[in-house]
Amino acid sequence: MHVLDVYQITNIFLESLKLVVIFATVCAALELLFPAHRYTFASYVRGVRNWIIRLGIGAFIWHVYAVSLGWLGVKPLVTIDFGALLYSDNAIINNGLAVLSGVLVAIAGDFFYYWMHRAQHAVPFLWRLHASHHSIRELTAWNSHHHISEPIIYAGLVALPLKLFHFESGVVPAVAMTLITFQTHLLHSSSRINLGPLRYIIGDNKFHRIHHSCEAHHRHRNYGSFTTIWDTIFLTAYWPKKNEWPEVGLRGQPEPLTVRDYVMFPFDRRRWRRAKVGSGVEAGS
Repeated sequence: MHVLDVYQITNIFLESLKLVVIFATVCAALELLFPAHRYTFASYVRGVRNWIIRLGIGAFIWHVYAVSLGWLGVKPLVTIDFGALLYSDNAIINNGLAVLSGVLVAIAGDFFYYWMHRAQHAVPFLWRLHASHHSIRELTAWNSHHHISEPIIYAGLVALPLKLFHFESGVVPAVAMTLITFQTHLLHSSSRINLGPLRYIIGDNKFHRIHHSCEAHHRHRNYGSFTTIWDTIFLTAYWPKKNEWPEVGLRGQPEPLTVRDYVMFPFDRRRWRRAKVGSGVEAGS
């Protein structure tokens, strides 16, 4: 595998884009049918544009990451095979255990994401890279992009540890993977459709909305992506009330509207002259 394998990079991009288009569009339909808040059509167009840019850059980054692992000969130090641990001779029970094993892998992986995310809010340099995501004021399943540098941080702080501490799920049914992938887009959806009591295990849009909130009492809350378990364990969980749907974005930091603003967001000195590390309340308040 070469560093500039255009075929591989293109394939990564197209596969990633396909998943985003499917699940973000499904969530967008839910936003139109069951809106918790209505946003402009322009914000959806902006979101599509930024996703394409990010996925294009991300495809190159993930390809280089894979090549680098091969060159360095990085192999797992510890492997936990949930697929082998959770097995039954009964076909029906075994399918259920296969789904459970996939969920357990996602929960285990989210442990590393949780601490990466906390670091992004605590370390000034990482916060600048992450803040473009928090600057979004018209937050939807489509308009929920991260900065183009985010895959580098994710590769170093999440993917690499997961490579060293490898979790196997065995054969996970397609429906389980579909639900897990869909959940990542539901997190930013502005739809009234949510997971209800299931959010005490799996994160949803109502829970994650608190993390993007402009309100002071929501600071440093709800860092998890797939699961809410780590927020519960490490005392950062905030459970939204029935009709709690706060405004989001960064105070004093407008959402990037142009391609240049999006790409240069972390490096624009005008934006960061008065900004502080942390959530939307801290930045520019």
